[in-house]
Amino acid sequence: MIQDLLDEDDHDHDEAYDRHSVPGRGATLTEQSWYSWHAPYDDLESEQTDRLAVVQERLVEYLDAAPAGSLRSLSLCSGQSRDLLPILVSHPRGGDVRATMIELDPLNASFLHGALGSTRLETVDVVVADAGESGSYVGAVPADLVLLCGVLANIELGDAFALVDALPTLCAAGATVVWSTYGDSLADVDAVLARFGTGSFEPVSLHREPGGSYVVGVHRFIGEPQPLQAGRRLFAFR
Repeated sequence: MIQDLLDEDDHDHDEAYDRHSVPGRGATLTEQSWYSWHAPYDDLESEQTDRLAVVQERLVEYLDAAPAGSLRSLSLCSGQSRDLLPILVSHPRGGDVRATMIELDPLNASFLHGALGSTRLETVDVVVADAGESGSYVGAVPADLVLLCGVLANIELGDAFALVDALPTLCAAGATVVWSTYGDSLADVDAVLARFGTGSFEPVSLHREPGGSYVVGVHRFIGEPQPLQAGRRLFAFR
């Protein structure tokens, strides 16, 4: 049902999609539309779909164990929210989540608005803004669940460190951070794990795909939330 919802909305964007070619394996992300970047998720046999399934398993585990009451989630560079949105629709706790999805690409944001119109969710905000700017999070933090899915794969290691260091300004007490990475940034995974370890985070789980093509991690924030510092550059896509 969830994939049908996404596929139905995708038809509304066929004309826009046709204007953007899906790149070959060697293309860089800066050479393509962020909308067409999501096309491999429609292939049930793709690596992206495998990675998505692991992320969604972690999200279901989080909601299954979450305390009763309202929850706040924050998705950085949410894209089309193929990870969280279907879970909010299908999980019994989905209606308890006040979700903020920050996405700079207007076509992806339009896709999200269309998909949301096909659901009964009333507590999802799509913010068209640069997730690399701290001011984009005003009113959306502190969050109980923070998603960094794919972000670390598209930024330099120094920016990854800066983002991990800034997480206490985005996280509520006891927050869960779900992140994933792939491609060339896999070489930085151990360094990123060490950075989490030097901060106020404890590991919950780490999934290394047997073929070595992606990693999905979960950390819990055990420190004190810090005030958001507006006007701060957290990261930039390379």
